Amino acid sequence: MMKRSLLLSACLLAACAARGADLAFLKELVEIPSVSGDHPQVNRAMRAMKAYLEARRVFCTMETDGAGREILFAATKPGKIQDYIFSAHLDVVPASCEGQYSFRNENGRLSGRGVGDDKGGALAVAQTLIALVGREVSVGCIFGADEEVGGFTTTWMVEEKGYRPRRMVVVVDSSYGKIGYATKGQLMVRATLKGKGGHSSAPWKCEDLITRLSASVVKIQEEWYRRHPLADGPDHWSDVLTPTIVKSEGTALNRIPSEVWVNFNLRSVRPEAKDECVQLIRDVTKGEVEVVRYSPPCVSNGDDPYVLRLRKAMEAEFKAPVPLGRMPFATDARCFVSCGVPVVNIGHEGGDAHGATEWSTAESIDVVTRYLTKFIIDEYGTR
Repeated sequence: MMKRSLLLSACLLAACAARGADLAFLKELVEIPSVSGDHPQVNRAMRAMKAYLEARRVFCTMETDGAGREILFAATKPGKIQDYIFSAHLDVVPASCEGQYSFRNENGRLSGRGVGDDKGGALAVAQTLIALVGREVSVGCIFGADEEVGGFTTTWMVEEKGYRPRRMVVVVDSSYGKIGYATKGQLMVRATLKGKGGHSSAPWKCEDLITRLSASVVKIQEEWYRRHPLADGPDHWSDVLTPTIVKSEGTALNRIPSEVWVNFNLRSVRPEAKDECVQLIRDVTKGEVEVVRYSPPCVSNGDDPYVLRLRKAMEAEFKAPVPLGRMPFATDARCFVSCGVPVVNIGHEGGDAHGATEWSTAESIDVVTRYLTKFIIDEYGTR
């Protein structure tokens, strides 16, 4: 019986490999300019994925949020709660050069906006769900509509609509051949100073907000790193606070502005770092402080049995050790913190994400499809 089960599993995986990545459908997706803020185009991409999956007998549900954004949930069986949830996204950043919404395939090397981040990953998930159709498994995927600007739609699906995992979340939007088991939280804080502006020929009549703000930025940085020195090690796994934008209301070269503001970006390993950061900025600047965006850190146990089983499936595919690591950037892993299950990040091969030469490979999409399919089959057997 065991030999028969292994043979059936091998046959299924071989069939997936032989079929190969559906590059015609990936072309269709890439040529939809689904920039995060363009809701009609993101909705087009969602509907295209829904039609593609439903035609292949995957169960699909489309939810629409208050902003009119459509978010797709697809699964091997009906129901909002599945054993495993995959996460991918269909929104992209704007094209950085002319013609980037055109899909190109040069002997398996793919280019075009989204092939790497994250429409290629979404295709790998879609192919996995299709490979599992008709089997007694419980696997779903939330296709996010705004990962590039915060992942609020995926969070909404989890927290408000009740799409949740029982066992594990796999985010397919990261590095190839690796497992990221921890991602930092992200906080964006804006501090605004207001006062009397005027002509630079008479500065004694004005408030020098630029100097005041500059001094505040230096003081905040010095105090933060006094409290939280940058950690040693290749990933510098510590709370990192950086000013990213400084602006004023003025545009004239001879005018002292009446309003200036700075944006700080905190990448945190501790949930409590958020409140500490906001309070520090408020105490030092004495200005108006606003939280622009926040997502919590998402840290799982690298030795969790589900994580180790995924690693085993990947190593069988790559025929090499698969490293576990922590990631300084945010993904839609942030949306699943409240679920209380392991959340990991994996991905297909690619480079220059968000850039003019974004690329991926057809083979890597198939590799991800194969090991995700094996990961699920190994859990449930050949039922």
